[in-house]
Amino acid sequence: MSTLLKRLPRTVHSNRWLVYGSITLVMLASMLYASLNALIVDIGASKSQFERESQVESATFLPQKPFADLYAFESDHGFVIERRREVDAALDGGLTLRVFERTTHVNIPVITAGRDVQADDEMLLGQTVATALKVPLGTTMTLLGRSFTVVGFAAVPDYMYPIRTTDDAGIILDPKAFGIAVITAAAMDGSASKALATWHVRTVDGTTAAARQALAETVGLTYWQDITANPRYTLATAKIEGATSVSTSMPLVILLLTSLLLAAAQGRIVRMQRAQLGTLKAMGYSTRELVLQELALPTLIALSGSVLGVLSSILTMRPMLSFMGSYFSVPLYVTTVPWSAALVGIVAPVFFVVPAVALVAARLLGQAPVKLMQMTALSSRPGLLERSLHLTRGSFQNRFALRAAVRGLTRLTLLMLGAMLAGYLLLFGGAMRDSMDTLVRGAFQDTRYNYTYMLTAPRLENPWGGEALTIVPFTTSDGQLTFQVIGLPVTSTLLVPRDSEGQAIPIDRVIITRALAQKLDLQAGDTWTVQQSATGQEVTLTVDAVAEMYTTAGVIMPQEHLNSILGMSRGSFNALLSTTSLQVPAQDVLMTLSMAQSRAAFDSAIEPLWVGLGTVAIAAVFIALMALSVVTTLTVEEERVTISLLKVVGYHAEELNRMVLGSGIVAVAAGFVLSIPLLLTSLGKLLTRTTSSISFSLPVRLSPLSIVVCAVIMLATYLVSLRAARRKVLGVQMAVSLKAARE
Repeated sequence: MSTLLKRLPRTVHSNRWLVYGSITLVMLASMLYASLNALIVDIGASKSQFERESQVESATFLPQKPFADLYAFESDHGFVIERRREVDAALDGGLTLRVFERTTHVNIPVITAGRDVQADDEMLLGQTVATALKVPLGTTMTLLGRSFTVVGFAAVPDYMYPIRTTDDAGIILDPKAFGIAVITAAAMDGSASKALATWHVRTVDGTTAAARQALAETVGLTYWQDITANPRYTLATAKIEGATSVSTSMPLVILLLTSLLLAAAQGRIVRMQRAQLGTLKAMGYSTRELVLQELALPTLIALSGSVLGVLSSILTMRPMLSFMGSYFSVPLYVTTVPWSAALVGIVAPVFFVVPAVALVAARLLGQAPVKLMQMTALSSRPGLLERSLHLTRGSFQNRFALRAAVRGLTRLTLLMLGAMLAGYLLLFGGAMRDSMDTLVRGAFQDTRYNYTYMLTAPRLENPWGGEALTIVPFTTSDGQLTFQVIGLPVTSTLLVPRDSEGQAIPIDRVIITRALAQKLDLQAGDTWTVQQSATGQEVTLTVDAVAEMYTTAGVIMPQEHLNSILGMSRGSFNALLSTTSLQVPAQDVLMTLSMAQSRAAFDSAIEPLWVGLGTVAIAAVFIALMALSVVTTLTVEEERVTISLLKVVGYHAEELNRMVLGSGIVAVAAGFVLSIPLLLTSLGKLLTRTTSSISFSLPVRLSPLSIVVCAVIMLATYLVSLRAARRKVLGVQMAVSLKAARE
């Protein structure tokens, strides 16, 4: 057996490009799988621990009247309730910090670097804005008219995805324009005595129906929002869950396809050695010994590639984990590669490659030595498909290329699978860019206002100006999805919903946005039951029209219709739309949305998107180059005798390249075309699942331009792999055919 194993170095040396390319391909697939799985497992575990340590709220509310005895109410019902004041502070460079007073029972800030505040002139800065702006500890910042020293960085659980507002275009994270800060209660007293005060309740079991009813009966409610309806929490959860889907399914598919590709390639290498195996078997070596020695090379490739990939994932995982932790404002408690991910990353290639090669070798070695050594005769026997084509017409070169393609269907299938894999990754980047572009353009096409003001309580008089409207949160009857119901004046000119043809929809009917219609599978004419978030009142609505709006899952109806449903006075309102800034007192404003800030946030969000898509494209090109190179190199190795013989006959290099490698372009084109429906189907399901519990939908779009660009990149990658294969064709000596004839 040791004598047989001496063939291994010679085999590796004679197939250097094939072996090293295969190892690199396995390493890349294993690294991608292990690092992305580690990323999701670690960020998920850190998020769960963060929620426990910070005592994340169950809901936010605004009472109509003060508590008579808050401590007794908490004791009687088993709730933990805490008031928190907040105020926005504008800084230089367009940065706005939402400043909170430090809480001690609910939504407790968790220190991610530095220390906690100990004096009234100290502050904690949100880790997202600190990372984005590279603010060091010890920096002095002027907020609310006084100086504060940054002594620590912190994360707050109900601002896990720290966005300025929770409606419409405010869903985009822009850490360079908005962040959070925490100061002491005494500092808040002296700096912003009229700051907005919100109340936060935490229940024992996390459910809120009983808490909402008890609070409504005791103090009354003017505003209520479950934590599961707060985009600052749910967007982080949804994005992590969506990343989980991508980080488990896509890398696993890549790993499995890579393993299958490698298994098929190694199996064909075994078949190429049938003459040598027949000779060794005739010399007396047993089938078992020969099978085991044939497993040495695939085992070496699979193990070395997978181990290198898992080890590399430790280096690539940490920068990605730090980015995720800062992006979602989640402290990092776990930073390791899970054993399960490492084990799968190592075992999967071996599991697929070694048994496949063992099966091929065992079936091959079951033949008699003489039959094994009759390589030329067996390989030239035409198959059923080749005989049915009757290849007797046309030039010899075309007939040879077609015959080579028919005989190499397995090879072409491998080439097509590699092209599908690379095309899927390339098109994934293009589809995400097109989908995001559609979302961005749709976010502003129906809006003619620049500012939105949500008031803390309904009003009957409007001394500030703007267009008055009513906005109230509702939930589905099962409580799984919260959305906004917007009551607009019939004569509204600042918000104009439009149908799929771009025509304005009159505001005299019940209109649902496309985002909500997709989530609830509704269309015009359907009826469904919803309930008001604050009171639980059930209402039955009928869909009259669908507006093409993806950034908001909501309902639009005439304002007086909504007011009558809520039992509010005629003409009452709780929100304002305006083209100019309004002088509304800070204590009367629950939140403010600036469309200019939202557009800037979209622009800021697109920048890292381009970086991410560029990374995906580079990875796709590299994977494609490795996969295509392995297959094309294998083709040349299988056809060495034929290439040598054609050189003896007198064919030139370009003619040989076209005859031997020309048919591969058809397989590459077919693989790329097949990757388009595969991508659209899988991406649609992924985006639907990812956005099912949040207030917007991401439409699936893939433009012709993206398809053309990806096709050009794919073609260029294939041509690069052909260039390497052509060098192998030129390197085949004429003497190979003479040696084969003597053998």
